[in-house]
This record gives sequence, C-alpha cells and structure tokens, in this order.
Amino acid sequence: MESKLYMGECMFRAGRYWIELGTALALYVFLLFAANKIEFIFHPIGLWLLALSMVPMIGAVAMAWAILRGLHRMDELQKRIQFDAIAISFLGTALITFGWGFGESAGLPPLRAFAVWPIMGGLWGISLIFTSRKYR
Repeated sequence: MESKLYMGECMFRAGRYWIELGTALALYVFLLFAANKIEFIFHPIGLWLLALSMVPMIGAVAMAWAILRGLHRMDELQKRIQFDAIAISFLGTALITFGWGFGESAGLPPLRAFAVWPIMGGLWGISLIFTSRKYR
C-alpha cells in the first residue's frame, strides 16, 4: 500500500463518495450564489434576511452527511486512520483558536468563525498524510 490510504482510496467505493460529496458541494455553491443574488435584488431584513442567510447550510449539511456516509463505509484500519487525523485536527484547531484568542489581547485582529473550518479541514488533510504513513 502506497500513500493511497488518505482520502481517495480509503473508502470501499471512493467513486460513490466523491459523487456524493461533489453533489453536496455543488448544492452548497448553488445555494450560496442564489441566496446572495436574492439578497442583492430584494434586500430582505430581519428574520427574512436571517432565513436567507441560512439557506446555504442545506448544502453544508449535505456535505457533512456525505462525509459521515464515507466514514461508515470504511474498514476498521481506515476508520482508525481517520480517527487519528480528526483528533489531531480537533486538538490543533482548539490550540490555534485558543492561542489566537490570547493574541487578540495583544493586537491580533478578531478571528471570525468562518476561519475555523478551513483551519480544521486543512489540519485534517495534513494529518491524514502523516497518520496513513504510520500504518504502512
């Protein structure tokens, strides 16, 4: 086994996983652009604006569902690799955001919540490379 254990080849049906995830991502992007266009045209306020702002979350939930389905299709070793990578990602994200919070008192700009997922996702991807090597 080469470095195929991280993401693409580690699912029983990797093609099916990528189709599900890609479809969910496309739905998210479509809903995001549609919601922004509707907001630009109609300028909703109050609860209407809040509801419209949440519409892209339908695609985000679909992406989470696709990822969970992919994880459930894995064998025990693949699940262990993912668990290790997710744990490292979780802890790394906690330390980065916690440390940034201290840095804000020293003048760093506030860390927006939108930054958390890219940090966590990036650490997950990097961690997968290292954790999959551990089990070669």
